Formats: sequence, structure tokens, C-alpha cells
Amino acid sequence: MECWECDKPAKAACAFCGRFVCKEHAGKRPNILAMYLGAKETPKLIPVADAIWCGICDPQDPVPMPELF
Repeated sequence: MECWECDKPAKAACAFCGRFVCKEHAGKRPNILAMYLGAKETPKLIPVADAIWCGICDPQDPVPMPELF
């Protein structure tokens, strides 16, 4: 695979959109890996602080979906 921006060999895929990027174009941003209900129905998240981000896509804020619980 090649970098979406410069066609150099890609080193990673964006955790948000899947675009491949080289080391120079790879950025980092927080990502929610999983969400679940813990003890006493308390919502809990498993975050990743430095997930790979292409810098092109625009991840949106989480959307409430209470019907899933």
C-alpha cells in the first residue's frame, strides 16, 4: 500500500476511515475502542489515546444511541 497523500510506502491505516498513510503524514488522536455498561449500569469506555489518524477525515463526536442498551 502507498500513502494517500504522497505515494510513499504506507506504515499505518487510519483508525477512523481506513486510509493508508506514511509515517510523515500519520497523526494521532483519541479513539473509543469499545463502550459497555459496567456495574450499576454505569457506561464505561475503553479509549485509545494515540490512535493513528490520517489528518484528512473528520471523525465526529459520539452519537447517543440509548436504544442499544
